[in-house]
Amino acid sequence: MKKNHMFSKLLFLSCSALLFAACGGADSATDSSTASADGDLPEKVVIATLEMPNDEGIAKAEGYFEDELGVPVEVVQFESGKAINQAMVSGAVDFGLTGSGSAVLGIASGIPIEMIWIHETLGSVEALAAKSALNATSLEDLKGKNIGVPFASTAHYSLLRAITASGFEETDFTLIDLQPSDIFAAWQRGDIDAAYVWEPTLSELLADGNIVLHSGDVAEMGYMTANVEIVRSEFGEAYPEIVEKYIASVDKAVTLYREDPDQAISIIAKSLNITEESAKLQMEGQNWISAAEQLDAANLGTSEAVGAMAATMLDMGQFYLDQGNITDLPSEEAFAEGINTTYIQAYLDSKE
Repeated sequence: MKKNHMFSKLLFLSCSALLFAACGGADSATDSSTASADGDLPEKVVIATLEMPNDEGIAKAEGYFEDELGVPVEVVQFESGKAINQAMVSGAVDFGLTGSGSAVLGIASGIPIEMIWIHETLGSVEALAAKSALNATSLEDLKGKNIGVPFASTAHYSLLRAITASGFEETDFTLIDLQPSDIFAAWQRGDIDAAYVWEPTLSELLADGNIVLHSGDVAEMGYMTANVEIVRSEFGEAYPEIVEKYIASVDKAVTLYREDPDQAISIIAKSLNITEESAKLQMEGQNWISAAEQLDAANLGTSEAVGAMAATMLDMGQFYLDQGNITDLPSEEAFAEGINTTYIQAYLDSKE
């Protein structure tokens, strides 16, 4: 699955405007890694991140990257995976935490990136909630109802796939494009009967609602959604040992969470300025994956055996094609080439 150069030679003129939104807090990342005097290490590594209660959140808060990478590290906060894709195109960042959907959009648009890690697969942290008065326990109970969901998001993808897998048509429901910040207001006004959304908006709805299904349920139907790490292909080829040390950093965070969840929850709560109760709720609504588990058939797989992620990326790509976000759909083999697990394997080999 090691990525070849088929994407890196493509022109970026076909990239949609969706991918090239303003970069928010990325101004400080205009100068990414350049080789040091001896050429063996970059002078600096730039990690693009999103505010997430996950393994990278712990690694950032605890200084694991600085400890492991052995070079100056700049962590830059972004508002969206779309902005991180743009920064990858310009070479402003080396690593990026993004949703699996944004990674699919990037690869489908020819951005020279590799997926190297699954931070977490989504479970109850992202869900379909319905008004309590409806007593809804299944999609059947929501037929003909108004459902709010941010279009072209992982929530939208999960909702549509759940509808199909359950034997319904999209037209059996009225889907309304609403951003999370607008969903709660629409819920209170009575404009919508249900919504598929993520935390913290989800918890606001549950004060007067219940979960009908969540992204973990949809994953069991065969449609996984996740937050993942991408790296610029050129950077990975030039500095594979740095990528391996990134892997070591986040795997250390996964180990901490599993061995001492209370400490991990406390770290996330402080770093995100939320209560420990909220941090615990969000972290338990995800599935964290260790380095060894990344290579399982259900996840990234290996260089010799393609994992489920490639097929998931293809299906998500079809979703984005149907939504008009991309104009061409790469093959499953092309998505598999966009996954590089050699860094994880090298890290695991170094531990033996």
